[in-house]
Amino acid sequence: MPTGAASSPTPVTIATLPLEPASVAFYAKHRGFFARQGIDANLLVLAQPTQLVAAVLSHQAQFTGLNVGSAAILKTRNAPIRLVAAGAMYRREAPTTALVAARGKGISRARDLVGKTIAIDQKTTIAHVGLLKWLKGNGVSESDVRLVEMPFADMLGPLGRGSIDAAVLPEPYLTLATQRGAKRVAHILHAVCKQDCLLTIWMAGRDLDPELAARFRNAIQAAAKWANRSRSDAASAAILAQYTPIDKAVMAKMTRTRFAERLRPASAQPWIDVYAEFGVIPTSFRAIDLVK
Repeated sequence: MPTGAASSPTPVTIATLPLEPASVAFYAKHRGFFARQGIDANLLVLAQPTQLVAAVLSHQAQFTGLNVGSAAILKTRNAPIRLVAAGAMYRREAPTTALVAARGKGISRARDLVGKTIAIDQKTTIAHVGLLKWLKGNGVSESDVRLVEMPFADMLGPLGRGSIDAAVLPEPYLTLATQRGAKRVAHILHAVCKQDCLLTIWMAGRDLDPELAARFRNAIQAAAKWANRSRSDAASAAILAQYTPIDKAVMAKMTRTRFAERLRPASAQPWIDVYAEFGVIPTSFRAIDLVK
């Protein structure tokens, strides 16, 4: 039991999505990192991102994972939640998200997308805002293209048929799409992350006990160190398979998510700045303010 922990494990509910960027919580539970911090973790796996914050605000859960863009939006709305731990990283040397083009479309650069249809998951997500930043950097505006919204899994069929010209896809859909003939055009998130930066973070209510938050962070960071080792890939894949429908053969080929091993709020700053640049939030703010 860690110093300062309760004599019996603290029951904690963690709201999360069945996605690899959230999987560090799965690893922390199954590999005993929560238990070592005196936490009896219950994973509340939800289907929709909109359910995550609601679970914390209603006290159904004590912690939840969010992408940095969503956290920035909530901060500007003065939602009573705060950053407690870092999550998934975007690594420029091993990107897990890319813009792909349908087979035979002849798309190899931003200018080729003018007048074309691009699928995104939703407006104001990091996929959408990252795409806008990349297009802008290459002299193309949002009005020059046609954006359609659909879940990532639903993009594969239209992309294969050519009824959409391109799509922004994360893993494992990126690997599935390229296996079916789609062409990788650009790693668009490079336009936001000039160096490795945070994609997701873990949040809790502002009134959560700081000592419990610290124990949660310690467990998440320990799980991140374990998951980031390539020799852990087979074991982490077996855990991930319990929560996601990713085929084992695809998991073996896709680029795996890696995680921040320490909480450095500054690594979230690029997303806050770009969300302000495109008017998703009124103005930028210091990433350290997410902790408050």
